[in-house]
Parts: sequence; structure tokens; C-alpha cells
Amino acid sequence: MTLRITLAGGFGNGNFGNDASLQAALIVLQAGFPDAAIECLCDAPVIVAARLGLPSMKLALRPSGMLKLLDTALLRIPSGLFNWLRAFWIARRFDVMLWPGTGVFDDYRTGPMGFPAQVFRWSVVARLMGKKLIFYGVGAGPIVNPLSRFFLKTAARCANHRSYRDSGSKAFMASIGVDETRSPVMPDIVIGQQVDEPPPVRSAPPLTICLGVMSYRGWRIDEALGDDYREKLARFVRWAEAREYRIRFLVAEPSDARALTKLKTLLGDDVDRGGGDMVVLDDVMNSIRECDIVIGSRFHVLVAGLKLNRPCVSLSYGPKHDLLMSEAGLGEFCQPADYFDFDLLTRHVEIIAANPAHYSAIVAQRVSAMRARVTEVQTQMLDVVAGVSSRAEPHRPATA
Repeated sequence: MTLRITLAGGFGNGNFGNDASLQAALIVLQAGFPDAAIECLCDAPVIVAARLGLPSMKLALRPSGMLKLLDTALLRIPSGLFNWLRAFWIARRFDVMLWPGTGVFDDYRTGPMGFPAQVFRWSVVARLMGKKLIFYGVGAGPIVNPLSRFFLKTAARCANHRSYRDSGSKAFMASIGVDETRSPVMPDIVIGQQVDEPPPVRSAPPLTICLGVMSYRGWRIDEALGDDYREKLARFVRWAEAREYRIRFLVAEPSDARALTKLKTLLGDDVDRGGGDMVVLDDVMNSIRECDIVIGSRFHVLVAGLKLNRPCVSLSYGPKHDLLMSEAGLGEFCQPADYFDFDLLTRHVEIIAANPAHYSAIVAQRVSAMRARVTEVQTQMLDVVAGVSSRAEPHRPATA
């Protein structure tokens, strides 16, 4: 019989990093189990099916119009009951449910009845139906809402195998009572995918800086914080161009494009700095190939820069950024995005700009080691998938 695998997560909703994680996992599974039937549970099945050719279904369904208002008034009990029954029905279709990468175990900009409830539902159903449940290279923490914490902690305990994209994620889950003694830690799974040889950074002027523009307003939406973030980015653009650096904008989901429009209004000029034609992470990486330094707040903008051996500066909104940058040898070039220090940002850029090739060499060495670690944990994950039955023996991935 054919091995049946379902990949689950917040895919197709415009988050370039999430979609890149799905693609990375798909490549690994198709190489390891070329005869497997692979499907996807996601936010936007039409988009995922069109881009990756995967049969896809929505993670959860809700009514629209007046029925949605009624469902909300009834505390989502009708749609919740329907989605539980639907999950049991769909779970008959697969042998393995795998959540690849992304921040699965956190509640960033979501309430407990959003994504945490979906992870809980599918994990419990998979466990009750005797399916293999795997969380592969996922992120965790913080989880602010107590009900979200219950949902995600329970989901984690249902798993046959968990691996985390950084030590902070594993430590967070252990801190809320999940036994993680056997869970391996790996870099983000997107880093594990090989790329074409990137062009070297330039030491001679003009230096090009790729500036990630995020629709950032804090962990819980704060408009004043968002205004401060954009105003300082505009100030940075003026500072950099006064020093004859070139600026190229990066966006990593549709909401960032709206933030970019506001930033352009603040700048008040007609200079074309790009950023308006990005649809997937590969578009971001193509722009990064033409630059020498990356400044980012989106986690996967930093991942994209590191994959191309670019020295990065992080305006971070979570521990995952600082842990990633530290592993890449750039831990000194981080600061929180909340009301960030403009002078510190310019100082970080000036330090790297004085010798970009030096920092690029550090990144290249560290990323090579990170990629090898991804391959190591990837092999463990494939063994768990293969353990579903004797019908599947994975093809071993090549060592990076």
C-alpha cells in the first residue's frame, strides 16, 4: 500500500517563510519516499495546490455572512463541532501528519480559538486515530494566552516525534511541562536547502543594503509602536543614502507591501528602491543576491540572507531571531524591534560595512555547519516516517 502523508500548517496565507518551510519539507519527503501520496492541510488550498501541485484542504472551515455572526455568538461551538467531525473523517486518508517548520507553538497575533485550536484539534485526532504525528523543526514560544498554552502543550504531548528550530524553542516547551529530553534541535529547515553559489559581497563602494520592511506593530498590535518603527526606517534610508549606500527594499508577505507604501509616503520621493514585486521567498533571495548587507525583522528574511552568506542585522521581535543570529556568528548585530535604537542600528551597519567580506566568510562557515545539522535531524525524521510500516524505507539524503 502507498504511504500517505499530510503536511499541515499555516501555508498559502501570504507568509513567505511558512511557504518556504512547506516546500523544504516537501522536497525532503519526495526524495525520501518518492512513491508516497502527499497532501496538505493549510489556510489557502487553492494557492498551495497551484504553486506546489499538492492536493490541499483547509485546516478549518467556518461559515460566512450571517451564519458566521451566529456561530460567533454561540462561541464557535457549531463550527467547532463540525471541524472535529471533519478532522476525524479526513484523518482516515493519511498515515502520517507532519507539521514542518514555522512557529507552531506560539500565539503571535492569534487568539486561542484560531491557530492554537487548529493545532490542538488535528493533533488530538491524529493521536486518537493511531496516526504518526511529527513536529519537524518547529518554533515555540512565547504563548501568552493560558488557553492557547493548554492547546499547544497538549498537541505537543500527542506527538511521536518533535524537533525544534532552536534551543530556545525546546527550552520553552520544557519550561511549560513537556518532556523534551529526546527532542533534537536543528536550524530552520529552510536553511537545509542548497542554493546556487551566491555572488560575493562587495568591499568597494557603493555598498548595497537590503532593508526588510515589515508591517510590525508588536506582539500584540500597538499602532504607536508601528509608527515609530516605520519612521526610524525612513530615517535610516536617508542616513544610508547620504553616505552613498544603495538601499533595496524587501517585503516578505502582502501586509509588508502595505507597510512599504506607508514608508514611501514618509520618504516623499520618487526613488525606485524595489520591493513591490515579491510574491515568494525566492523573490526575496533574488534581491538579496544583488546586495551586500541585509537588515531584517522578518525571521525568514534573515534566513534568506544567511543562506546567501550575507552579513545580517536583526531588528528582532522574538528570541528566535537572536538565537539564529548567534548561531550564524552575528549575535552582536541584534536589537529588539520595539522602539529600536536608531544610533545602534547605524553603528551595526558601519561595523559590517568596514569589512563585509570578513563577516560574509563567518556566515558561510557557520551556515555550512548549520546545514549539516539540518541533514542529521532530517534523517531522524525520515526514520520515524518510515517506521509507520515496513512498506517504506527512506532514501538517505546526501550529506551537505
